[in-house]
Amino acid sequence: MKTLSLLCFAATLGAAEVPTPDAKPREVTVYADRAEVVRIFQGDLAAGDQSLLFDNLPANVDFSSIRVEGTGAFTLIDIRPETVQVKEVANEAIRALQAKIQAQELVQKELSLAEGRVAFRRSALEKVLGRLTSVGKESANPEMDPLKWAAYLDFQAEQQVALDKEATDLAKRIKASRQQVDTYNREIAALNGNQSRSRNLARVNLDVKTAGPAVVRLSYVVQGPSWKPVYDLRADTKAKSLEITYHAELRQSTGEDWQGVSLKLSTAEPSVGGREPEMSPWFLAKSEPVELEALRKDKDGDARRETRVAGRIPVEKQNFAAATGNNLFNEFSAKAGAAVLADATVSTASVVTGGTAATFVIERTTDIKSDNKMAKVTVTRLLLPSTFRHSCVPKLSSYVYLKTHATNKSDFTLLPGRTSVFLDGAFVANSSMDLVPAGQKFWTFLGVDQSVSVERKELARREESSGLFGKKTLRTVFDQVFKVKNGKATEIDLVIWDQLRWATTRTSRSSSRSRSMRRTPRA
Repeated sequence: MKTLSLLCFAATLGAAEVPTPDAKPREVTVYADRAEVVRIFQGDLAAGDQSLLFDNLPANVDFSSIRVEGTGAFTLIDIRPETVQVKEVANEAIRALQAKIQAQELVQKELSLAEGRVAFRRSALEKVLGRLTSVGKESANPEMDPLKWAAYLDFQAEQQVALDKEATDLAKRIKASRQQVDTYNREIAALNGNQSRSRNLARVNLDVKTAGPAVVRLSYVVQGPSWKPVYDLRADTKAKSLEITYHAELRQSTGEDWQGVSLKLSTAEPSVGGREPEMSPWFLAKSEPVELEALRKDKDGDARRETRVAGRIPVEKQNFAAATGNNLFNEFSAKAGAAVLADATVSTASVVTGGTAATFVIERTTDIKSDNKMAKVTVTRLLLPSTFRHSCVPKLSSYVYLKTHATNKSDFTLLPGRTSVFLDGAFVANSSMDLVPAGQKFWTFLGVDQSVSVERKELARREESSGLFGKKTLRTVFDQVFKVKNGKATEIDLVIWDQLRWATTRTSRSSSRSRSMRRTPRA
């Protein structure tokens, strides 16, 4: 494969146009907020000037990102991306959905007619009952044979039950049909959102030296597709192991389906930019007294201007153009730009590590439709030896949390993401994974352990003083105790986090003193 140099002269006007209907997306590299798509043309080209037409590019394609490379006896003349205005964009998917809507409307019409027939039969049944139970002015009394009346009432009840069941069934079918039509309409709206009265295309003009086979790869970047990592953590406290199943959730609504593509996931962040931010001058400005003028009336009622000098702002209140860039006293201070930080057997991926990012290569081809629905692929599975520790912050929460410590011995960087935690085979919690580079040790949380509890209790607060002759020291003493209960059959490693009161002036300070733990025999 060779990269073709772009020649700086216009394409020949008489170039033969070669459509490329089979040049669908074949390779896709997905980033956090965009994707690079590669279409591949393979075919025979006649000698002379040829213009390959890559049609129906996505609406959000970045024309400046279009690149061409390939193999064959030809020279690349230029690339001509353009937007063509059209009267109507044909879409087979929309036409298919519209046909389904029409079919459902016919079904609804038939069901409505059936409802009418049920209503007519119900009305006729009621009329018969009314005729038998009503007495006209000139008619004889109705027959009152109890056996016949009982038989008719049973018949009438059976008919009512049958009619009610049929009416209920028809109502359910009509409701389901209407819901299906609503679903089709939403899908049409989503597809229409990706379409317009124009379409994007790219003309690749070539100078073919010798007729024969050629391979042309057209790549472009499209905004919108994204992927994020999610994890399944399966911890085994007996085997002292942690299994991490690394998944990637992908979404795309570019307007073109990715069918059977070779998929790659990149950790690079093109949105951050390739150049570090530059700092602006950072000035110090002293706060000067401000003269305030006001009009005040004297004894005679005449207005008199009065000038007052405002007090100096205390040093603590002066603004020295801190890193927030909010300098009220110097308009020349500017805010520096900040870099954006990045939040049975299974087919997995291999990893290719570059200078600044890693690329996960999914081994199997993948199908991802342009419907913005989540598609999940498995990146890798890791089985790591681990240790466990309990941790709690009783001042803020009464729960004790289980943590595990392991080393990422793989070549994969574990990106920040959501985790589903399974402890000894049972789902226990949702948590999160921090950034873990390859080869780095890390802690991750496994949820709450209900069998361990820690109670924090403040016993007393007292004031003490010491010293003589004006050098007295005042001291506030807080006594508190932590009561730990371990309901497990084995010992655990527990860390209790708490706070010390922080001194805010030079004349005060804080310190702590702890006593040894006293064990209580298990009941």
